[in-house]
Amino acid sequence: MSEHNLEAADSPCVDVIILSWNRVDDTIAAIASADAQEGVAKRIFIVDQGSDSYNLGRLKAFLEHVPCAHLKVLPANSGVAGGRNIATAIGTAPYIVALDNDAVFGDPHMLARAVAYLDEHPRLCAIGFRITNYFTGENDHTSWDYAGRCTPDQCFPTTRFIGAGHAIRRQVFEAVGGYDARLFFCGEELDLCYRMLNTGSRIEYVPHVEILHKVSPQHRVFWGRGRFFFTVRNNLYMSYKFGMGLPRLLLAAGAFVLKGTRNHIGRDAFRAIRAAMAMCHAFRHSPEDKQLYRLSRETRKYIEICEPWRNESSLRKILRQFQALPSQA
Repeated sequence: MSEHNLEAADSPCVDVIILSWNRVDDTIAAIASADAQEGVAKRIFIVDQGSDSYNLGRLKAFLEHVPCAHLKVLPANSGVAGGRNIATAIGTAPYIVALDNDAVFGDPHMLARAVAYLDEHPRLCAIGFRITNYFTGENDHTSWDYAGRCTPDQCFPTTRFIGAGHAIRRQVFEAVGGYDARLFFCGEELDLCYRMLNTGSRIEYVPHVEILHKVSPQHRVFWGRGRFFFTVRNNLYMSYKFGMGLPRLLLAAGAFVLKGTRNHIGRDAFRAIRAAMAMCHAFRHSPEDKQLYRLSRETRKYIEICEPWRNESSLRKILRQFQALPSQA
């Protein structure tokens, strides 16, 4: 254990999880940022998902000087959801903080602030961090997925957190079975959050816990190269799991085809629909506890309050499909 962690032996325990896939300089910076956190007894768990030998070698060499860090090497990419499950399962701390490998903490006190906030609010199962663009110092609009009049400077109740930076209460995470690894990428946070909300817990966005995100478009998954496929597939699969009826599922599938056609990636929509059908069939016949996905009346009411767009008319929702997808260039 490092000298700093010895000083924090009586401090709250927290596990920091980071997924790694090449981009070794950014990953090392993220780990160093986590190691520099003060006021908590921390452990850092890195799951590498198939980095090449050169980058993996550099990562291992750096970690020799970070005693509180543990590296698990996978032979291939298990996805965001699967990777986070693996990283979380290594630790035992009551709080789990996830940090993207292209982000760093805003200052050395962010972990302590996150833990203190969760300690003070026992009904919260998770909090979302403020995500600031590392290069501009402004709010990272690519990582903003909150509704209505919510602003980055205010604390507010929400149904979700953003994957780049957040904290989760382990007890609730494990109670609902963690992430659905089938999702691989896109929507995995919301799927988890709905199940955690269904336990009676709540989620808040907390702006005084901040990470700096190195927004880099060339490393993002673009709509025509996988993102739209995963968006459609996972959306339909999740809707099925949470009880959406067949008529509405068919309407949603048709809307996605319309949106894909409008954006010249209609084939991705059809592929995603077929894949979603297979996933829904597998889920239906799996031994997984389906009760986790039967949202209570209280949970549905909370979701409707936090997500006002769900009350839009069908016509408005259809018209929205004619809009171009947001640029990622």
